[in-house]
Amino acid sequence: MFGEVTVFGAFLAGVLAFLSPCVLPIIPAYLSYISGVGVEEVQKEKKLFNTKVFFATLFFVIGFSLVFTMLGAGASLIGQLLRSYQTEIAKVGGGIVIFFGLHFAGLLLRPNFLKELIGVQAILTALYLLGVISKETFFNLSGGLATVLALYLFGLHEVLYRQFKKEAKAKASYIGAFVIGVVFAFGWTPCIGPILGSILFLASQQETVREGATLLFVFSVGLGVPFLIAGLLFSLFLNFVRKFSRFFGVVEVTGGILLITLGLLLILDKLGWFATLGVGI
Repeated sequence: MFGEVTVFGAFLAGVLAFLSPCVLPIIPAYLSYISGVGVEEVQKEKKLFNTKVFFATLFFVIGFSLVFTMLGAGASLIGQLLRSYQTEIAKVGGGIVIFFGLHFAGLLLRPNFLKELIGVQAILTALYLLGVISKETFFNLSGGLATVLALYLFGLHEVLYRQFKKEAKAKASYIGAFVIGVVFAFGWTPCIGPILGSILFLASQQETVREGATLLFVFSVGLGVPFLIAGLLFSLFLNFVRKFSRFFGVVEVTGGILLITLGLLLILDKLGWFATLGVGI
């Protein structure tokens, strides 16, 4: 399962997490706080490169990358202990990833979502009775839908849609930026949880702890590189955020589709299919 396609997907997931509507808008204030450089000050100076903000951002990125990498190693270790149940875990995990995808795409709050889910199950049943899909495929997909239904009825979607904002308190120093990065890794989980949770599940399916840690490290790189660019080109980044806000809906839908696709491939044990296309997550 581990390969260039999976690694590229982890990197792409990090970039999507950075662009998510509950992360991107607060980044200017966050970078200003960890560096001690005010937004108004940046706009007045109009410097292209801001090394002070960049180095503070670097330590911030190191902080959350360390936490995410450790989470990846831990997820892989747990996955190894449950290796004998890998098939069953993949089916349930695929359903959870689909649920995350529906959440990220903003579909779980639709008033008729439950009826639509039942409609999808009815379509699957009809396809099975008509011989279009096999018995195994029918039961695998139905199991995934059952997982989505259970999480929905449990109210997990309502928990996910609550945005928790934790204000970290530390001096505007490199050590402070590192500490805030660690806090960020835990405090912003409600925002990037669907994507992070999906990558953690993939990490738990890897053969070794090193592969699981690598997957989350690459995710951190995907999340961290845009942070570093934003810190270095802080003035330009402020303008970018204002202009990019109109595309938040597209980012949500794109990320949701990727997660739903990933969940379906996990359920059907077809994750390697992406490798034939040269793209994937």
